[in-house]
Amino acid sequence: MKEYHRAQEAYNMALKIDPNNAEALDGIQSVQQEISAQRYKGVDEEQVRHAMADPEIQAILQDPGMRQILQDIQTNPAAAQAHLSNPKVREALMKLQASGILRMA
Repeated sequence: MKEYHRAQEAYNMALKIDPNNAEALDGIQSVQQEISAQRYKGVDEEQVRHAMADPEIQAILQDPGMRQILQDIQTNPAAAQAHLSNPKVREALMKLQASGILRMA
């Protein structure tokens, strides 16, 4: 279903339980490769539709502070580095990237 942000969360939860779980380690690596590869592919409309239906993604996109951050990043891509220093913002941006909504280099 290309819900990489959900898969990533599931693998991370599995690794908290068993940090040496081979299936979870392989899965997280595979998901991270797919997320990285998205940067070089065209927008996947199906993936975006799935993401936009996700309440967690909707909450991130509706947050006024995040909307301002996304606007800052759009007008000044270098601003992304400053925003990524905030762990909460970084997590939200990574979820948006994993969901296909945001494409960051």
